[in-house]
Amino acid sequence: MSKNAKKQSTPLRAIPRLARFLSLAPMPADWKGVDDLMPILERLRADGAVVMMKLDGERTAGSDQGPYTALITGQVLAGEFFRSDQPTMEQALSEVVVAYAKSRWGFDPDAK
Repeated sequence: MSKNAKKQSTPLRAIPRLARFLSLAPMPADWKGVDDLMPILERLRADGAVVMMKLDGERTAGSDQGPYTALITGQVLAGEFFRSDQPTMEQALSEVVVAYAKSRWGFDPDAK
C-alpha cells in the first residue's frame, strides 16, 4: 500500500462516526455490546428495517465464520438483506449496520 493510499475503516471503528452522522449522542471509540448501539438500532427500526441477532451455541467449529449472526431485512430493503457471521457480536452487528447505512443513508464509513 502506498503512503498516499486511503486507509479504509473497519465497520467497528465506523460505528461512532455513524452515530455522529445521524446526529446521535457520541459513542466511545471502544464501544461494546448492544447498549451503546441501541440508538442506531432504534434508527434502523424507525426506518422500517428488521434487525435480528442470533447467538448460535452449536457453531463452535474453527472452520465456520463465528457463532454470532446479524441480519437486517424488511420491506424497506425491497427483498435485499444484509447478513454477517462473525466471531463477536460487535463485529457482526457493525458489519450489517454499516452496510445498511451506506446503502440507505449514504453514509461513508471512511469519511472523517
